[in-house]
Amino acid sequence: MMATQKTKLQTHFGIIRNGILGFILTATTASNAWGKEESRTEKRAQLLEEVQLKRHDEKALAEMLPIVRCSFKPSTYEEILMAQLRNTQSSTKQFRLVSEKISDLLVSKVIDCLPTKTVEIETPVTRCRGKVLDGKVELVSIMRSGDALLDTFMWHFPEANISKFLIQRDEKTAKPQFKYMKISPDVASGNYVVITEPMIATGGTLEMVITLLKKKGVQEEKIIIASVCAAPEGIVLLNEKFPKIKMVMTTMDEKLNERKYIVPGLGDFGDRFFGTSEKQLVLNVEPNIANEL
Repeated sequence: MMATQKTKLQTHFGIIRNGILGFILTATTASNAWGKEESRTEKRAQLLEEVQLKRHDEKALAEMLPIVRCSFKPSTYEEILMAQLRNTQSSTKQFRLVSEKISDLLVSKVIDCLPTKTVEIETPVTRCRGKVLDGKVELVSIMRSGDALLDTFMWHFPEANISKFLIQRDEKTAKPQFKYMKISPDVASGNYVVITEPMIATGGTLEMVITLLKKKGVQEEKIIIASVCAAPEGIVLLNEKFPKIKMVMTTMDEKLNERKYIVPGLGDFGDRFFGTSEKQLVLNVEPNIANEL
């Protein structure tokens, strides 16, 4: 009987010991994970500081942020277009027209990232060599603002399938919230995937979309982001999380403010393009009603 009790005690002590060891192991693992995340956050902050200091040094920026495959400095024409987009006096019609022009320029930058092949063609005078795209393209729009660029991209890539994501920003936390997605059956077929996202602030929305695409089988190196206005914070995050992607943009703005809005920015791209911002709603109603508002 004493032997039985001794065996039971040994068993109990063994269970307790294993539980303590398991707790210590779990705590150690969690501590290590937290330490690694803290280290990544510190490195990201250091890189962001360097980017801010050298924001006018094209060569330095290209070395620090290799995912960006275009100039960090907008052309004179792009600066003129951006001034019209930023201007609060621009009407919905003006905003849409300028968006289309900028979208055309973004398409050109995207095509510079795509593979091409040489073909023989016949001109009215002689035969010569020309270039064509080597493969199809898949388009991914992040609703709603991504749809503002979509028509132009569809015009240039008429055979592209279109996938849709709805990720909404929590205005209190600035964190992305997943709502909906509809994915093309060919999105992971090996073609390049172009994501239209006019504004990149924290980069959280794109981080979620790219993660979901990768889970569906899309290769990271096949992803290209097309953006109009990006904050350094968002680019730094994407550069860290997805070093194999490519990104083109019209301009990199100065920073994010305390509310995580892009500065100087241009407001909510989707609202201004679709005419649903509060100011535009007032301007679009009858004068007597607007006065009452």
